[in-house]
Amino acid sequence: MLLLRNALLDGRRADIRIRDGVIAGVEPHDPAAPAEADRVIEAAGLHAFPSLRNGHTHAAMTLFRGWGDDLPLMEWLRTHIWPAEERMTADDVYHGTRLALVEMIRSGTTYFNDMYWHADAVARAVDELGLRAHIGSVFIDHGDDDTARRWREDVLRRVEERDALGPRMQVALAPHAIYTVSPENLEWLGGLARDHDLLLHIHLSETRDEVEQCVAAHGVRPAHLLERVGLLGPNLIAAHGVYLDAEEMALLGEAGATIVTNPTANLKLAVGGIFDYDAAKAAGVRVVLGTDGAGSNNNLDLLEEMKIAALVQKHRAGDATSLPAHEALALATTAPAEAFRLGSGRIEAGQPADLILVDLSGPSTQPAHDPVSDLVYAANGRAVHTTICDGRVLMHDRALEVADEAEVVREAVRAARSLVERVEG
Repeated sequence: MLLLRNALLDGRRADIRIRDGVIAGVEPHDPAAPAEADRVIEAAGLHAFPSLRNGHTHAAMTLFRGWGDDLPLMEWLRTHIWPAEERMTADDVYHGTRLALVEMIRSGTTYFNDMYWHADAVARAVDELGLRAHIGSVFIDHGDDDTARRWREDVLRRVEERDALGPRMQVALAPHAIYTVSPENLEWLGGLARDHDLLLHIHLSETRDEVEQCVAAHGVRPAHLLERVGLLGPNLIAAHGVYLDAEEMALLGEAGATIVTNPTANLKLAVGGIFDYDAAKAAGVRVVLGTDGAGSNNNLDLLEEMKIAALVQKHRAGDATSLPAHEALALATTAPAEAFRLGSGRIEAGQPADLILVDLSGPSTQPAHDPVSDLVYAANGRAVHTTICDGRVLMHDRALEVADEAEVVREAVRAARSLVERVEG
């Protein structure tokens, strides 16, 4: 039994009891009650919030942080990212993912939806550090039959072996994008996802060029192409959605699909547009928040991402009421919990014990008129005091409990330097 004693929860003092990875009870704090538990965390003055869930990232791209910055998207990909990824080993991905997970734990994230190479290495890191994840089984064919055959074999193997991942990890099918996967293989992946009840994770309408190329090649816009090949459904997780039009928003809403907005990466890579949150909301599209990879963000701090998401939506709409603080928080808590099948995403009895304790006592978050507003607009990941996933304390009092942080950083730096040397000669 783990007891979080005297935490601030929704404006009241509460004792939160956790047993076997589940929240066993949330009760008003009683100073006279005995603190009976295997471990007691005295949480006086700390705010309890659901932990954060990152809807779209490429975790191991921490190795590219600060390398090739300030370049146009396609130049960045062609001169830096793609050459490096061609040379990446499973060992590189393992160390890059571990670095990402330490950063996530420190900033209150306990779940991420990943799309990257060497999925076994990603899963190994997740298993060791105790987070939850969907491990994307990437598929890219560029219209080549031999390449497609190899990817199909790899995807089928991962689907067949998915139960070995354990309860904190799930397999997702991850066709990279409509411009890197043929319609035939998109259709095949859609059928596989339906047969096995798997999520489908894809980049969608990130740039204007993507839309124009889709119309030229297929005669329809991207969301209509997904409808044609049978990918639209409640299991679809579409990253970005910057250039979706009203008809496409309606299609996604009717299908029950999810869009992951990644505002910082979109701004940094200058995609030239802003995802229309209000239009998605009106169309009934579920929206969640993501960071994208650290190569294009350049961090994985979802608290920082909430603020940027809220601000760009207000700017886009010319309306200060667009994406208010409580909705921005929901984009990283309750909405992804629903999209990724993680329970309610709330701190309540019977739900997975995934939560954080946040210290809002510093000068930048006082006088604390509204803790949610302070969390979204004034705080960042450094305010996170304790991170708990599946009932396990991953970090307490800002001290990591699941890994040697110095060793993780050291090995990631070694891997990054070696990888860059392989690219640059």
